[in-house]
Amino acid sequence: MGVTGQPGSIFQNRAFALFWSSQSISFLGTQITYVALPLTAVVVLDATPMEAGLLGALESLPFLLFGLFVGVFVDRRARRPILIWANAIRFAALAWIPTAYALDVLTMPQLLVVTFLVGVMTVFFEIAYMSYLPGLVDRDRLMEANAKLQASSSAAEVAGPGIAGGLISVISAPAVIAIDAVSYLVSALALVKMPADAAPKNSADAEGKQPIWASLREGFAVVGRNTLLRWCTVAVFFLSLFFSSVMAVYFLYLIREVGIGTTAVGLIVAVGSVGGLVGALLSERLNTWLGIGPTLVAALALPGIGFLLLSTVDGNSLSAAALAGVATFIGFFGIPVFDVTVISFRQSITPEHLQGRVNATVRSLSWGTLALGSLMGGALAGSLGLRETVVLSAAGLFVPSLLLLLSPVRGMRHLEKQADDPAEPSSVSSH
Repeated sequence: MGVTGQPGSIFQNRAFALFWSSQSISFLGTQITYVALPLTAVVVLDATPMEAGLLGALESLPFLLFGLFVGVFVDRRARRPILIWANAIRFAALAWIPTAYALDVLTMPQLLVVTFLVGVMTVFFEIAYMSYLPGLVDRDRLMEANAKLQASSSAAEVAGPGIAGGLISVISAPAVIAIDAVSYLVSALALVKMPADAAPKNSADAEGKQPIWASLREGFAVVGRNTLLRWCTVAVFFLSLFFSSVMAVYFLYLIREVGIGTTAVGLIVAVGSVGGLVGALLSERLNTWLGIGPTLVAALALPGIGFLLLSTVDGNSLSAAALAGVATFIGFFGIPVFDVTVISFRQSITPEHLQGRVNATVRSLSWGTLALGSLMGGALAGSLGLRETVVLSAAGLFVPSLLLLLSPVRGMRHLEKQADDPAEPSSVSSH
């Protein structure tokens, strides 16, 4: 693309600054829908626990179904047009929800269909976006770039739910979703002004000459040969499974089990999401202070601690709401730290023509498992109860940290520069 990094602030890179701005707008809209969509299901359409779990599953199920093949697709085409079309379609799909509600024809099946369609487009966007970013900034600034984007996402997680809670108390939850739809439209228009890129070259797969299954194996090989990526990919399976299980019943738990109102729930999520923002802002420093291995182990222990604390919340009171906020803060803190570290490393060691497949390999596992976890959470809540589901999911969230504690990752200290050869076994120093 011909865009290179510059000394000083990364925002001196105009392409990255525009990309960051458009993503920040989209992040805010997404977080508003994060609250408004399940509340539409629970409050407006009177969803059952299983329907709530299914709704959460359909957001991420497309990664499990299509993610690997989208990775091959992305590695054979320019990434920017994919980003533009994905956001344009997400705008149109989400715009249907407030339209149908205004026409008094909104149903649960419609909500599920829209959620699935948005999920499919999210597969294309996420894999293309992670493959497009390394062309905007120098590879030695990828962690900084990802930290800025993650901080933006976390800031939206702080502001979005509170804004959603306030708006929902004035207008309806479906109407609030219109804000997210508009944010995708704005992001699509901003991406039109981004630097154009070309389809990757210099590989048989980029030219479409390689069979799809052979292409997929190349992506698996990069992940399988690297110690950090291999163990973190296994850990993220359990993180996604149990995190999505607890989040599938999170809103039902706070509203029906604990008895907290919808406006307060939005504020609780906002207060808790400050943890994600702080984690994103501190990710680089924590890796410097503690080392890569200890940082990842500690970061993955926090979700279990936070949601175990959440399971003790009881009663609609100020102290209960405060405890729920603190618990969510702890639960959300470590995930951005883990993401920034592992994503930046993965992008830095992966050749340009393999970015789509390598990102798709990990994303398909992590986001695809979110669907299974959401279904598991809904099923557990239906058979055991909401509080019991939170307790069991919180216990499961300790598994990823224990896995890394028992693996070679725990002794790793520094990320070193990696050759542009995916066959390198590891670029992590333990001294």
